[in-house]
Order: sequence, then structure tokens, then C-alpha cells
Amino acid sequence: MNAAKKNQVSNKEIVEYLILNPDFFKENPEVLNAIEIVHESGAAVSLIQKQVELLRSNYNSTTDKLMELLGIAKANENIFSLTKKLIIELIDASNIEEVVSLLENSFESDFGAKTSRVLFFTESTKNLPKGRIKSPLEATSTLANLLNPGEIFCGTIDKEVSNFIFEKGSGITEIALVPLNCNSLSGVIALGTEEPGRYNKNKDTIFLDFIAEVVSKILDNYGI
Repeated sequence: MNAAKKNQVSNKEIVEYLILNPDFFKENPEVLNAIEIVHESGAAVSLIQKQVELLRSNYNSTTDKLMELLGIAKANENIFSLTKKLIIELIDASNIEEVVSLLENSFESDFGAKTSRVLFFTESTKNLPKGRIKSPLEATSTLANLLNPGEIFCGTIDKEVSNFIFEKGSGITEIALVPLNCNSLSGVIALGTEEPGRYNKNKDTIFLDFIAEVVSKILDNYGI
């Protein structure tokens, strides 16, 4: 009994042998043809059939991943092109009102926002468009839980916040809130939607950061 056990070869030893001798099945094709593997359906299939299935599965998985990456690359290329177009238009703008109009129209027509609003938090109305000025105290009270210095907020909002940023009854339930970092006043670019998940915390916002930085510098040049 002990001698029989001693002569038995363990699974580990078989695996190690096959790894060290990759030509084994090539030199012994009758073994390869005799091996059967139980399929998930319960039916037995040959090792070659199983290999074909694995190759097909890996091919489909790789193809799907490649198509996903190509889709992301195409979307990023489109965003870059639209961002470049917007920046050039902003640089050519002749006043703050035109800057605000360009931003809001571009985010709605080119970047897919249901609505967009640029707001300035200041007591002064000098050189600023009507309807885009909010009291700093009111802004702090309403948006305190959403705004952190230098950070974009993406997520759902309640009716109070929606009414404060957009028109009453707008129905906006989710926003991207992009802080402006001007020298003399603060403000935000707000993108609103009714579509769940469009502006969630997992979205890439690097292009919004870039636009906000450029806009802040342009506004500073107007001396507001």
C-alpha cells in the first residue's frame, strides 16, 4: 500500500512537468486527443475544443475592450476640439456679457447640458450681466455644502439649490458646479441636467477645470 502511494504522481508534479516540457503534447498527440473537459453545460468536450472556446472568448473580450478604448479616445478628441473652439471664441470676446453668453450657449449646444448658468458672487454690479449676480452671503448659505475651494462638484441637488442657480421650476436635479478663481470676486459655472448619472463624481472634469482657469484669467483682464 505504501509503495503504491509512493509511486503515485501528484497533480502538482504533473503541472510542473507539463510546464517544463511544453512539447509533450506535440510529441504525444494521442494524449491530447484523448483528453476531455467537462463543459459548463455538463457535456464533455475535447481539450482542443476547449482551447478554441477560450481563444474565441479572449478575442471577443479583447475586441470589446479595444472598441471601448477607441470610443473613449474619440469622445476625448471631440471634447478637446470643442474646448479649443470655445477658448478661441472667449479670447476674441469684447466684453464680460459676451463671455457669459458664449459659455452658456456652448455648454448647452456643444457639451450637452440641459441648461447652463454663469454666476458671480458679489455686491457690486459693475460690468457684470444682469441676472448673473448673487449675494455672497446667500451663495455661501445655499452652496456651502457643495463648494470646496478649487474643487468641482458633480452630483444631485435639491430644489432650493436648483432654484438658486437656475430659474424656478427648471426641474434640474443634477449639476456640475465649476468654481471660478478670479482675483477680485468669486463665482461658478453651473451645468444642469435632468438626466440621472450625467454629472456624477466619477466623471472626468479636467476639461472643465481648464475652461474655468481660462475664463478666470479673461475676467481678471477686464478688471472686474
